[in-house]
Amino acid sequence: MNEFETNLNKVLVETFNNILKFEAEALRKMLSGSVTVSEAHVIEAIGNSDDNVTVSQLAGIMNISVPTTTIALKKLEKNGYVNKVACTDDGRKALVGLTDKGKTIDRAHRLFHNKMVKNISSGLSEIEKNVLLAGIKKLNSFFQNKVAT
Repeated sequence: MNEFETNLNKVLVETFNNILKFEAEALRKMLSGSVTVSEAHVIEAIGNSDDNVTVSQLAGIMNISVPTTTIALKKLEKNGYVNKVACTDDGRKALVGLTDKGKTIDRAHRLFHNKMVKNISSGLSEIEKNVLLAGIKKLNSFFQNKVAT
């Protein structure tokens, strides 16, 4: 790797790890350690759905396997964050929705993200904001294409 690639790799890895650590610590403080970052993301994906979502739809939204989704949902259901009900159209499918407790977690997690983005952008000029957003969009597009293939 050339110097730019080495530095880019270092920054990407550090940024990814720091975001995860920061989010985990913030959630632990805000929610008394009641959910992990991964669980908060599952709750968020359900919360982003207009209505209840099937397990397979949720797996597709999150780009994870159905068995992995099922395991996560069992734990979230056990802890009272989600509820699963049989689909009236097809009894083999289950619809998943957030309980009131799950909605509280979802709101707290969204608040964390809102504050994080505001804090990051508050120190940037409009030009820096536009450059950062354009760069991250390209980065995201690159990874979306890699995941899709």
